[in-house]
Amino acid sequence: MSRNEEKLDTIIGKTVRIKGDIKTDSGLRLDGQIEGNVEVGSILITGKDSFIKGDIRCKDAIVAGRIEGNISVANVLEMQSGATIFGDIQCKSLVIQKDCFFEGKCQMVERKEEFVTT
Repeated sequence: MSRNEEKLDTIIGKTVRIKGDIKTDSGLRLDGQIEGNVEVGSILITGKDSFIKGDIRCKDAIVAGRIEGNISVANVLEMQSGATIFGDIQCKSLVIQKDCFFEGKCQMVERKEEFVTT
C-alpha cells in the first residue's frame, strides 16, 4: 500500500491543543498542538503550524511543522519546506526539502514493511 492509499481517519485541527499521549491504528493529520507521545499505525501528516513535544512512532511521516522529540518511522520520513525537528530520527528513508531545520542524530535502519503499534 502506498502512502497516498493509507487510511487517514483522524484530523486534529489548528485550534486544538492536547496534553497527553495519542495512539491510533490508522492515519493522523495534525494542524494543532500535542504535548505527549504520538503513536500512529499508518501515516502521520503534520501541517506547517503544527507542534508536537514528545516522541513519535509511525509507519510513514510527512512533517511540515515543528517537532521536539525523537521520531521512529518504519518507512519514509519526509521533511517539507519549513519543517523543524529537534530530536533523533530513526527511519528507513529520509527526504529533506529545502529550508528545513534538523538538530539531532539520524539512523537509517531496515525494517519490515508491516508496522505494529505497541
